[in-house]
Order: sequence, then structure tokens, then C-alpha cells
Amino acid sequence: MNIALDMGTLFRVSALLFLLMSMMTWMMLGRPRRGATLLWCSGGVLVGVSVWLISLRGQISDFWSYGVAQTAYLGSFLVLAQSLRMDMQRAWRWPWLAAALLAYAAVIVLGFDDKGSQELAVLVRLVNCVGLSILTASALMLARQERSRNAWFMTIGYGLMTASMGLAALATVQGQANLQTMQNSVFSHILGGVSLLTLLLSYMGYLGLALERSLRHNMALRRAQWQAQQWRERSQALALLDRQRTLGVLANSLGHAILQPLTASLLQVQITRRMLQMATPDVQQVQTSLAQVVQGLRRSADMVEHIRNFLRPLPATEPAGTLPLQSVMQDAHDLLRQELMYQGVTLHLRGPSAPVCVQAERLPLTQALVQVLRNAMQALQGQPHRTMDMTLATDGFEAWIEVSDSGPGFPPRMLSSHLAHPLPTSDMQTEMGLTMTRSILAQFQGRLSLENLQGGGARVRMTLPLQEVQRKD
Repeated sequence: MNIALDMGTLFRVSALLFLLMSMMTWMMLGRPRRGATLLWCSGGVLVGVSVWLISLRGQISDFWSYGVAQTAYLGSFLVLAQSLRMDMQRAWRWPWLAAALLAYAAVIVLGFDDKGSQELAVLVRLVNCVGLSILTASALMLARQERSRNAWFMTIGYGLMTASMGLAALATVQGQANLQTMQNSVFSHILGGVSLLTLLLSYMGYLGLALERSLRHNMALRRAQWQAQQWRERSQALALLDRQRTLGVLANSLGHAILQPLTASLLQVQITRRMLQMATPDVQQVQTSLAQVVQGLRRSADMVEHIRNFLRPLPATEPAGTLPLQSVMQDAHDLLRQELMYQGVTLHLRGPSAPVCVQAERLPLTQALVQVLRNAMQALQGQPHRTMDMTLATDGFEAWIEVSDSGPGFPPRMLSSHLAHPLPTSDMQTEMGLTMTRSILAQFQGRLSLENLQGGGARVRMTLPLQEVQRKD
């Protein structure tokens, strides 16, 4: 078996391996497959086709073995480089690549009548060397970005291929080889062996890189699940703490709300008893006093029923009904009235007199507003002026409740959607409370927004869509 036949066989074996490895890579990576993976495997197929056509030089027409084969060979390098650049979000424009390949094919087919000329050999080797250099540079950039050992294996393989192609180009420039005699020279053996080594390094490196990415993705997913579990546990703990605080506030509110009318009723009963002990009691005064007693008892009963309605959960199957936001603001204010008084905080309520209705449930929305108000009260601790504003407004499509305070405002890290550093304990509690409030609003297609005021203080806006009948066309 002569050398030419041996080199043709070597080139065909290389081409077959490129085709098989591309298909195996496509099947091994599984689903979902990315566009960059498809492009990578397509580039490998293109290498195999072009090398196969080059191995048939002298057996098929020059158009296929020179024009198509060399253009496809260069195109395979550019397609592989484009695949790597797509992974880095730095892809080239496809029209530029297509224009470069078409121009190269036109030069080979139309520019040289003698396909075995020294000038064409120099052009082909230099262009292939440039294409491999681009591919090597793209692999190097990916290796630095991914910090992956497998990506470095790809870079080494392409670097070896570039070096061998550079030696062939140098030999061609010096007149030691051309496109026809190259098959019978030592450079063909070098190119064939390096091609097989590049095949091994590039495909093993690419599969290893895909495995590394999969492992990183799984680790990030597990970390996100763990963080979500931590947030759920903290939210549950915060909800329990909030429930305990709410019960304490309700106990104080219930005591003050019931004790005052009961004390007044007791006083009226004592006055009525003294009136009845008189020799000639005034019936009209007795009736008036008894009516005041009845009114005080009714006030106590109404207060107890109001708190019971607030604490009574709605059935799970009952849909959200029409809810005037003024009642939510009033309920939140009533629940925190004593706490506001104890902390010396002045709360101003502002809003339209006409009912502003949304589709929501009373209890969770009130809890969300109470949480926002408590965060504002906590921010006012230690401030000389402790004032808060609770404002209701609408634009015809949405309604919102704004709570603003005169405190120090939110820390910048809390205003960001991604917290890069852990927050202090007080800020973390506030963040968890706002997270719970945001989740409650999301149940009714609402949203929560935070901002700091220019003159100092913070503003929290709870936005909800208006009920359909109230929306303006």
C-alpha cells in the first residue's frame, strides 16, 4: 500500500470519526438542546464532509475537491467558533460569515485555473491558518470565561491544529509543497495525526464542558431550592410572630374598646339605681339613663363582633369579593390605634370619600397593610418626629394605598431586587415582612413597590387593579 493511499485512508478515517463523534455528541447531550450545541455538532459534520472531499482529490472534479471542500473546511472552523461565541453571548452576524465564505469560494473557483498552483496552495494554507486561529482564540476566551479545565483541553487541541497548519503554510510559502504534492509529504502525516488528536481533545473537552455546566446548573438549582426553603421557614416564623403580636394588639384593643363603654354603662346603672331610690323618681331621666346603658352595651357587643369577623377565616372555596379599600385602611388603623398611641406616632389618613373597590379578601389584605404599617412604625423608633401618612388614590384603572414615614428610609440593598450581601437582623425581618406582603398582593394581581423620599423617609405602595365596574373606559 503506497503513501498516497495511506494518507487518503487516514483522511477518510478522520472524516468518519468527525461525523460519528458529532452525532454521538448530539445524542449524548440529550434534551433540552441549545442552539449553540446544534451549531457545534453541525460544525463537526462540516469538518467531516470537507475532509472526506479533500481525501477524494484526484478522483472527483476540482469543483468539489477544491472549491466546495476548502470552503466547507474554512466554514467548519467559523461555525465552531460561532458556537463557542454564542455560549459567551458574543456571536458574530451571520451575513458577515456568509459573505466571507462566498467570497472565498469565488476566489478559489474563479480566480485560479490551475488548482495545483503554488499561489492557490499558499492562499488555502494561510486562510485555513487564520480560520483555526479564530477558532483557537474563541476557545481561549471561553476557557477564561468558564474557568473550565475541559475548555482548556479544547483550546490546546485547536492550538496544536493551528500550529501544524502554520507549519504547512510555511512549507508551502517556501515552495516545498503544494496542494497536489502535499498528500505525498510528511506534512500530510502531521496534519492527519494532529487532526485525530484535535478530534479527541475537542470532543472530549466539549462533552466535559457540557457536564460541568449541567453540574453547575444543578448546584444552582439546589441552592435556590435551599434558599427558598429557608425563606419559607423564616416566613412561617415571621407569620407566627406576627400572629402573636396581632393577638397582643387585639387583646389591648379589645380591653380598651370594651372597658370604656362598660365603665360608662356601669356608671349609668349606678345613677339609675340612685334615681329609683328617690321618693319621686323622674321617669324621663331613668329612661334616658337606661337608653345610654343599652347604647354602651351595644357598642361593646359591636366591637366584639367586629374583631370576631376580622379573625374568622373565609371558606377556602369562597372567591374574593368586592372590598372597599377604605374599610381595610380603617381596620388596620383600629387594630394599631393603641400601639400608635403608645409609641407616640401620628398617623394621617387621606383618601376619597367615594368607595374604591377591588376584588380581594379582607383578612389577608388587612394583614398585609398592618405589616407595612408596623415596618414604618419600627423605622420611626428613635426619630424626633414620628409621623406617618396612609393615602388612598386611584387613576381609573388601579388603586393604591401608600404608607410614607419620616424615618431614615430603606437601605439601598433592600431597594435592589438582588441582595448580594446578608442584611442586618432588623432589615432581614423587614424584608421578610415585605416578602409576605408581596405574596399576599400577588394573590389578587397586585404588586408592592418601595422607594425613598428625597427629603428623608420611605414610601411603600400597595397597588391593586380596580373592580371592573369602577374602571374608566
